Amino acid sequence: MVKAILGYDIVAGMSVEAYEKWLRDIHIPDLSRIPGLRRLVLNTVKGRVRGETTFYRIAELHYDSMDAFEKAKRWREENPVPRERSPEGKTDFKFYVVCETEEFDF
Repeated sequence: MVKAILGYDIVAGMSVEAYEKWLRDIHIPDLSRIPGLRRLVLNTVKGRVRGETTFYRIAELHYDSMDAFEKAKRWREENPVPRERSPEGKTDFKFYVVCETEEFDF
């Protein structure tokens, strides 16, 4: 499995309520159209254990493989989201990385 993992804050001046409404009414339905995207996990940060960097949320976009991620990336480039629907001006990205994933259940 491959995950794109994003850490972000909400852009200053935007309320949590307005952000969550945009996320659930517009952004998540747009994400659901991306071929190869299998799962979205939203981790809302409730505190820090170490470090000073703050995050409102860390999101995970799950793909079956790196090939599926690359195909989805090309699709997004060919099908750009209109600015008013996009995260631009709403989401302050702190990082966006792609990871190969191993999971262990205990």
